[in-house]
Amino acid sequence: MSLQSQMRVKKFVSMFALSSSIRTVVLLGGYLLLAGCSTAYLANRPANDLYCDNFVLYEMCARDSNRDGIVDYTYFQESKEIFMYRDRLPRRIPVGFGVHRCAMPMEEDLIATTSRVFYIDDSSSLLEKTDIRGAMMLKYMTKLPEVTACNMRADQALADD
Repeated sequence: MSLQSQMRVKKFVSMFALSSSIRTVVLLGGYLLLAGCSTAYLANRPANDLYCDNFVLYEMCARDSNRDGIVDYTYFQESKEIFMYRDRLPRRIPVGFGVHRCAMPMEEDLIATTSRVFYIDDSSSLLEKTDIRGAMMLKYMTKLPEVTACNMRADQALADD
């Protein structure tokens, strides 16, 4: 092999080695970027998909059925009746559940407030838990007259029959 062809081979091999180094750096950088993104995603994931608590006289639960961190519906624990829902009633109502006769869609601010409960975990402060619970209680209490009127109309319609 001539000296000139040996130099070409060396140059080619050195370019390949450099290219391999760059490829390794790019792959490692891409891996770190993806790992960073997935860690950020996991850090913002909801801690749970069901939250139950006692509000006024009722034990009520909020459910995030697809674990996207946004409430899908709320229901009474005792009767398993859905009484509020996001956008529309779930396509498939869970077995053993019913729909309350005065069920209604949630407004955006109620959805946002209720959805906060899915991010409560053991590290959440008592102040944060109390703040969320209080905000939910206020929002649900504003709906009480509307629900009471609906129940009275339904009871009256049953009495008239």
